Amino acid sequence: MAGESKSEQVYEQLKQDILTGTLSPGQSLSAIDVGTRFSASRTPVRQAFLRLEGEGLVSLIDRQGARVAPISIKSVRDLFELRILLEAAAARMVAEAVTRDTAARQQFDEVAAALEAISEETPSESRRDRFYALTETFDQAVIAHTRNSQLARSIAELRPHTERLRNIAHSHPDRLDVSLAEHLSMCRAILAGDGPAAAAACTEHLTQTQKTILDAVVNPQGSAVAIDLVTA
Repeated sequence: MAGESKSEQVYEQLKQDILTGTLSPGQSLSAIDVGTRFSASRTPVRQAFLRLEGEGLVSLIDRQGARVAPISIKSVRDLFELRILLEAAAARMVAEAVTRDTAARQQFDEVAAALEAISEETPSESRRDRFYALTETFDQAVIAHTRNSQLARSIAELRPHTERLRNIAHSHPDRLDVSLAEHLSMCRAILAGDGPAAAAACTEHLTQTQKTILDAVVNPQGSAVAIDLVTA
C-alpha cells in the first residue's frame, strides 16, 4: 500500500508539472533524480512513468528513465483535427440534450452567466484562473451530457494533451478574451438548442485555438511553454 501511495504521489506531481509546463516538452526525466526528489524507490517511479507513458505524456528511455513527450506541429495538427471531429459532434448532441434535460440547461446557464460576469472584469491572475475553472466546468458538462458514451470517453481521454497546450494557446495577450467570447458563443448556441450553431461555434473555437498554438510553435518567443519544433 505504501508503494502504491508513493507511486500515485510521483505520478500526480509529474503529470501536473508536465501539464503546466514546469517540465518542458522533450525534457529528460532521470529515474534516479525523480526517486531522489520524492524519496521513492525505483519501483514506484517506474510505475509512475508507465502510467504517464500510457497517457502519451512521456516516452520511456530504455531502462534508465523517460522524457516528456515533445510538442510538434504535427502533434498539434493531429490533436486538433481529432478534437474538431469529436467535440463538434458532442456540442451538437448537447444542444439537443438541453431541450429536454433541465439539469443540463441549468448547468450551461450558470456557466454562461459566470462567463458574462468575467467578461466585464479587467485582466488579472484571479480572472484568468476563474476563466480556466469555468472552461473546465464547460468541458466536463459537455462530456457528461453527450449521449454517446464512447464519444464522451474519447474526448475525456484527450484532455491531458489539450490541457498541456493551454499555456501556449493563451500566450498571446488577447487570446484569453477571444476564447472567453468563443465559449460564450458555444454556451448560447447550446442553450438555444441549436445543434448546428453549437457545432459551428465549437469548430471555430478549436480552429482559432490551433492557429494560436501553431503561431507560437513557429515563433516560440514569449510562449509560456518550451516547444520542440518538429514539422513532420
